Amino acid sequence: MGKFTIKSLMNLLGLLILLGMIIMAITNPLTIDPNIGFYQNEKAVMKGKKLYEFAIFLLISSITYFLLVHLYFSTPKGRKVFFIVLSVLAIAAPMVAIYLER
Repeated sequence: MGKFTIKSLMNLLGLLILLGMIIMAITNPLTIDPNIGFYQNEKAVMKGKKLYEFAIFLLISSITYFLLVHLYFSTPKGRKVFFIVLSVLAIAAPMVAIYLER
């Protein structure tokens, strides 16, 4: 069996988080009624533009995550770029969230 590194652990965790978000999007509209039966809440189903926006969010966030993991473990210069990008994201994410809330 091959060597299990921190990089492979981080990639595995990223994959599990991504799959978890996909599964959550699929199973979120399912609800258990009092008779222990499953039914789908139509108000919670993502359709059309919402589903497209969620798919774009997943794509961009997963590309960003795996790119940052690769940068961190590539070279010392890549590690510096990792910390710069992470700092920019830490500042920009709350600003974008506040902007989108308006």
